[in-house]
Amino acid sequence: MKRMIGLMGNSGAGKSTVASFLMELGADVIDADKISHDICEPGNAGYDAVRKGFGEQFFGTDGKLDRRKLGAYVFANPQELKRLEQILHPLVLEEMDKRVAASASGTIVVDCALLIDAGLESWVDEIWLVTAAHENKKERIKMRDGIDEEHAKNRLGSQRKQDELLGYADVVIHNDASLSELKKQVGESFYGTNNEPQE
Repeated sequence: MKRMIGLMGNSGAGKSTVASFLMELGADVIDADKISHDICEPGNAGYDAVRKGFGEQFFGTDGKLDRRKLGAYVFANPQELKRLEQILHPLVLEEMDKRVAASASGTIVVDCALLIDAGLESWVDEIWLVTAAHENKKERIKMRDGIDEEHAKNRLGSQRKQDELLGYADVVIHNDASLSELKKQVGESFYGTNNEPQE
């Protein structure tokens, strides 16, 4: 029987780093954000759906989706973000379902920032939340995505608050210290020596 871990956390919390450590421990990581990117490449279902729903202004002269421009727009307009999610979520879930079924690993990690919003808590056996201080998350987003303060704030503001997510978590991984400390927490939680939510 497969062990299913749902991995969530606000943008900039360090979820991708935790996912990479879990891969080192033998887990098969299914990354919802990467799937969302893949299905929005030309010729795929998400590409056609976003083009139809949002128009040509979010596509470059090369025909590709301008993710930064679309991101800036939807994160500043909550209703438009909701509309984008309604377009993409069913397509992402369909692909995730296929990948879970095809996986040969004993442990599958569903890496999804919007785990609760997408209703995926029923898919998994345990939910892991990666947390970090607000300022740390904001600075990581700015550096990672090359965006300014306003866009970073909008991105964090569009997501569920960390305190709210704590109510869903079986395991809490704190990411405000060193990488070695983060890796230690991941290992302890994976092997069952630290599987209670922390305050």
